Amino acid sequence: MKIATIIVRILLGGMMLFASIAYFFDLAGEQPPPTGDMATVMGGFMAMKYMFPLAKSIELICGLAIISGKFIRLALLVLLPITVNIFLIHLVVSKTEIPLVTGILLAHIFLIYANWNSYKHLVTI
Repeated sequence: MKIATIIVRILLGGMMLFASIAYFFDLAGEQPPPTGDMATVMGGFMAMKYMFPLAKSIELICGLAIISGKFIRLALLVLLPITVNIFLIHLVVSKTEIPLVTGILLAHIFLIYANWNSYKHLVTI
């Protein structure tokens, strides 16, 4: 279980780091413009001006924390709403890359489960 946790932690942290670094350094290059409902969603995000820089900054900080193993429990909690939002946007709006985002969400849930003793007191009545 410990080796699986380390592998999942490095993979999830690496994906978050890659996504944020690719955003800040424009490594994705020219992407085709979104169409349909995804164009509406992305138009709303772009109109807010702060949404992507904020989300990508959080992904960067949490990705570094997850990979380094420092403050991992806090990083997982802070990153959870972003991960769920990414999953839901792909599932409901764009209907693309569903296996990838499902893997990211499952990795996140697995890491929370692996650290469950740290979270138990948050959900007790």
